Parts: sequence; structure tokens; C-alpha cells
Amino acid sequence: MEARLKWAKAHKDWTEDDWRRMVFSDETKINVWGPGDKLQPHHLDLAVKGRAGSVMLWGCMTWG
Repeated sequence: MEARLKWAKAHKDWTEDDWRRMVFSDETKINVWGPGDKLQPHHLDLAVKGRAGSVMLWGCMTWG
């Protein structure tokens, strides 16, 4: 939280033009099943590579 406050204070005087050039992005991992669940054949997809059981999502937003 401290890093976010520091960033906000550093950018408090930005103009509308500054904000128009900004891109906010983030990522998250969503588990397909819970920690106590077992790997079931119906959870598998032949195209899955690496660690099966989760989906990585990435997104961003801009001014317009």
C-alpha cells in the first residue's frame, strides 16, 4: 500500500494529456479447482501445456 501511495503522490499533478498516455495493466491466476480437489480426467484438455489447473489472465486499460 505504501508504494501505491508514493506513486499517487508523485503523479498528483499530472495533466489530462499525461493520463491519456497512461496504460494500467495487471495479471492474475485463476485456479480451475480448489486446493482440496483431485485432478480429474474431465478437467484435462489435450492442448494444456505446463502446469494444468489454472488460467493466467492479463488485461490493460487506457484512456479511450
